Amino acid sequence: MVWPAKALRAPGTIEAVSDRLLQLTIPLHQQELNDFSNFHTGRNEELLARLGALCVNGGSPGLWLWGPPGRGRSHLLQASCQAVEAAGGRALYLPLATLPRDPQILEGLHGDLLALDDVDAWLTEERFESPLMALYQEQVQNSGHLLLSSTTSAQRTMFSLADLASRLRALPGYEVLSPDDDGLREILSKAARRQGLLLAPGVLNFWLHRSVRSLPVLLDQLAELDARALAEQRRVTIPLIKEVLAL
Repeated sequence: MVWPAKALRAPGTIEAVSDRLLQLTIPLHQQELNDFSNFHTGRNEELLARLGALCVNGGSPGLWLWGPPGRGRSHLLQASCQAVEAAGGRALYLPLATLPRDPQILEGLHGDLLALDDVDAWLTEERFESPLMALYQEQVQNSGHLLLSSTTSAQRTMFSLADLASRLRALPGYEVLSPDDDGLREILSKAARRQGLLLAPGVLNFWLHRSVRSLPVLLDQLAELDARALAEQRRVTIPLIKEVLAL
């Protein structure tokens, strides 16, 4: 899956895209929600400021974002692509963990911003790191930027190519920090409102105090609650939460 598909079709955006990548492009219907306005900043104020600067005036060759799944790394990469395109630039988001591991996919790519999600999926083998190195050099030579994400910091990531390791480890790195309880409440309340649900404070507190504090899990649970509430024409209440989530 490559996002945004429109960037591959619109004149004057990504000018050089491999045929293999075009064949893999499919539209993603959820990504319009993944902009900066829909990301709960929480403890990530410095990171958001740095991303904003990168999208507007560049600065460093790129950034390395890291953290376990569910903290919003993909959201931030997609939001950055949207911001660059909104400013008239060219951006491309590539979820490397879900693309076939074919070195030719990265050939000929360039833009004002290339966002490579889960870059660690392509590391530790020279045949995959070589096109990444070429991509880095191409971006630097053309004043483009790279935004990379991984589960671990660049300093703790294993590389096969020493040159690639030294360059990517030199990029500013930021851990994407998880939201606290107040942040989770805000995120869940907003997500519920988008689906036409009202979560009373007492209901939300009951849910959070008994569930796993993992945003992906909580959002999956919200989808379950939404489906049951819609099917049975009920409000989301503590009894419904007990029934659906067995809490």
